[in-house]
Amino acid sequence: MLGKVADEGGFKGAGKLSPDGKKLAISEGDPQNDITVLDLNTGTKTRLTFGGATHLMPAWSPDGKSVVYIKQTRATLVTGTTVCMRQANGGGQEKVIVGTGNPGEATYQEPQISGDGRYLLYLQQSGPSDAAIWAMPLSGDQKPLAVVKPQNAQTRIVHYSMSPDGKWLAYTSTESGREEVYVTHFPSGEGRWQVSQTSGTSPLWRADGKEIYYAGLQDAIFHAVSVVPSGEDFEVGQAQAMFPINIVAPLGTPYDPAPDGQRFILATYPESVSAPLVLVTNWSAGVNK
Repeated sequence: MLGKVADEGGFKGAGKLSPDGKKLAISEGDPQNDITVLDLNTGTKTRLTFGGATHLMPAWSPDGKSVVYIKQTRATLVTGTTVCMRQANGGGQEKVIVGTGNPGEATYQEPQISGDGRYLLYLQQSGPSDAAIWAMPLSGDQKPLAVVKPQNAQTRIVHYSMSPDGKWLAYTSTESGREEVYVTHFPSGEGRWQVSQTSGTSPLWRADGKEIYYAGLQDAIFHAVSVVPSGEDFEVGQAQAMFPINIVAPLGTPYDPAPDGQRFILATYPESVSAPLVLVTNWSAGVNK
């Protein structure tokens, strides 16, 4: 079943559901986007940013009390970004965590906080194809460390997602000639297991860490793969087709699963209609048994 959540337009990505699935952090606006938290029960909105820059790619802290996001201070992402944080209830002040937004500095994208709250993760890029996944401890010396780097100059690291327990990292790489989903240990980056086989992008974990979702690039279908972390090893099951997709997300992840894995927020662009956010429920009813 499909249900429209919002259709004001100007969305960048599908937004991110809070850990309890009751709120949605979105980036909306035109020409500059701001971060807004939408209460899915009441429909009320809490605005976290107020112009002066473009604010993108929101993500929640594990306790649901804060939202991290990218602040684009100049014309494009590659000319000035910072990673910022704000209380989800609108209180307090915006806090800059990484970057200065000055020209010539590395570009930061897709911030996430690990499930145990110990690390801030982000994509850092200083050239057209050298994006790497970095993790910065949120306590202690706060010295960032590189978790996943491109294998060669032709490889791009595109998306990533932390497991709920903070021990594994799913990410996509083009090293095979097409974008595929892989998993590695976090924070060491040791070991690697391939999850998708015929292309995949935008991996995300189910809240219990027992499934990885991804969008197929060749078949335009959402997939779910059962996974079993076991000490230093990682078992990957057979990918199961879920439902067809027709999504467009210029930035960030084009979907987000609810904690129970039974509903999905999708960013879609229907014909002659401004871009809505769509909530998918009872998706399993459409899967061939």
